[in-house]
Amino acid sequence: MTIHAQAVDSQGHISSPADVIVTVDTAAPSAPVLDPINATNPVTGTAEPGSTVTVSFPDGTTATVVAGPDGKWTVPNPGDLTDGQTVTAIATDPAGNPSLPGTGTVDALAPTVALSDVLTNDSTPALTGTVNDPTAKVVVTVDGVNYPATNNGDGTWTLADNTLPVFTEGPHTLTVTETD
Repeated sequence: MTIHAQAVDSQGHISSPADVIVTVDTAAPSAPVLDPINATNPVTGTAEPGSTVTVSFPDGTTATVVAGPDGKWTVPNPGDLTDGQTVTAIATDPAGNPSLPGTGTVDALAPTVALSDVLTNDSTPALTGTVNDPTAKVVVTVDGVNYPATNNGDGTWTLADNTLPVFTEGPHTLTVTETD
């Protein structure tokens, strides 16, 4: 919207007209997206570029930052976060419109993975084991070669039959790793 303004003094003199452009913004920004959160690393995420992001921690403290031109933002981690806690972020655009809250859940537990014992006459056996994170990536390494396994999401993982190279008779050492 454009507003035309002129001033008149007590003597009746009229100023030159001035145009003022007014932009009305009533739209709230999208909720911020929080990246995965752990107990110690900075808390990061994305929001509308130029918006002020207020991050609220479970202990009641807050941290505020302005999202960069790419929408990315970072605030310090208070360092006392525990597994399962929720961190909330709200973005407020330059016009003062707040977003709905974005949330993230703290994952402070180190993943654990186990391999079930295998005694078989199959030279390319299927492997199974347990995993404590339903979304973690499980990888079996044999002789420096990685073989991605399937995390079944129920506390178990599997590596299909005939995925591994042919084993010769005797014991073999496998490494199973998990990343969350």
